[in-house]
Amino acid sequence: AEEGEGWKLTEAGVTELDGDLPVNPSGGVLSTNPIGASGMIRFAEAALQVRGRAGEHQIDGATRALGHAYGGGAQFFAMWLVGAEPPPG
Repeated sequence: AEEGEGWKLTEAGVTELDGDLPVNPSGGVLSTNPIGASGMIRFAEAALQVRGRAGEHQIDGATRALGHAYGGGAQFFAMWLVGAEPPPG
């Protein structure tokens, strides 16, 4: 989406669980938010998605997942990209 136009993707259903660009398939911290571990749960969700083990909220064919977290000791402003295949080389 062009800058300032991302909201249109949400309104069009693109970011839904079965959309072309699913966002937050686990429900995020609105569904689960253990104090001190919410950032690690986001990382675990990303790993489960690319391994095909995310259960009812699995995105079919997921090969990459981007996650982020902020707050808490070791997870303060962290972002990661995980993939189903090891990097080349």
